[in-house]
Amino acid sequence: MSSSPRPARHDFRVLTRTRGGYGGGVLYDVQLQVAATGALVWAQTFTDQAQADEFQERVEDDLALDGPEFRRRHSVPSTT
Repeated sequence: MSSSPRPARHDFRVLTRTRGGYGGGVLYDVQLQVAATGALVWAQTFTDQAQADEFQERVEDDLALDGPEFRRRHSVPSTT
């Protein structure tokens, strides 16, 4: 049996939602969700798709971190 903490990807997932913005613009919401329930932990909004994609990739890569380290890095409360 391993004593190492499990990766954060067991508890969280990252999604990007696209929605209409002001003046016909497009907004990209990168969301961190609780994997088991889909509850929203936080969202970061971007007007530039490339920036949103880059941020999403960074958070997805960090899902390989153990849970406590991921929570510290991404300001996820321990009660989530």
